[in-house]
Amino acid sequence: MTLATHIDMKTFQKIMIAAIAVAFVSAELSAKSGIEVGYLNTMYNLKAAGDTESADPLNGFYAGFTNDIKLIAGLSIQPGLYYSYGERKDLDEEVGGISFTGTQSEHNLNIPINVKYSFGILPILKIHVFVGPTLSVGLASSYNMRLNGDFMGQTLDGNVRYSNYTGKFKSNNLSEEVENAINSAMPASSMSRFDVMIGGGIGIDLFKFLTVKGGYDYGLVNRYKGDVAGAALHRSQFYVALGIHF
Repeated sequence: MTLATHIDMKTFQKIMIAAIAVAFVSAELSAKSGIEVGYLNTMYNLKAAGDTESADPLNGFYAGFTNDIKLIAGLSIQPGLYYSYGERKDLDEEVGGISFTGTQSEHNLNIPINVKYSFGILPILKIHVFVGPTLSVGLASSYNMRLNGDFMGQTLDGNVRYSNYTGKFKSNNLSEEVENAINSAMPASSMSRFDVMIGGGIGIDLFKFLTVKGGYDYGLVNRYKGDVAGAALHRSQFYVALGIHF
């Protein structure tokens, strides 16, 4: 197990506050602040009982702010703050005779702190590489589903929402008795909101204000919270983005 697996909530909150402070202080120091928008592909891998299972990826986007703090020669630090969204449609599963169809989605707040090195090729063209950690907190992660089947002698047909962070179902058109019975029958497992990712990538800087880049991050923290001994859930992502710097 990695050291990051043992990061508790209070420690993570302190790290997040420090990272946000770095991001905002750097805005005063850097003349290369900007915005980025890009495509994001998110994957989850669950390892349990010696087997690894990969869920279908979530496709989405991220958008936010970044700064480029010059240090020496082509070396700089790039803190940032961005929001990301991912979605997987056409969910179709059956559990205990009840079918679930719908969409999985998640919202995250992320703070990357990358070390960047740029190589000048032409006066209007630079190539750069970057590497560093990204602190991530999940704002929401859920399945929005249509439920259909028989449960406790009742025919169920309604919309439900399952939160990965609470491990519970909520519904506006099922009775409280049925909702509680479904939740009591569910395994005691959920997902942690917090992650520390490590990654890097490569990019191209054009005309001193335009950036095109791509990268990959892997989550170090075991996101699984449950009773299955040795189970581990890790998140990874790759992205391509366009940035404009001022």
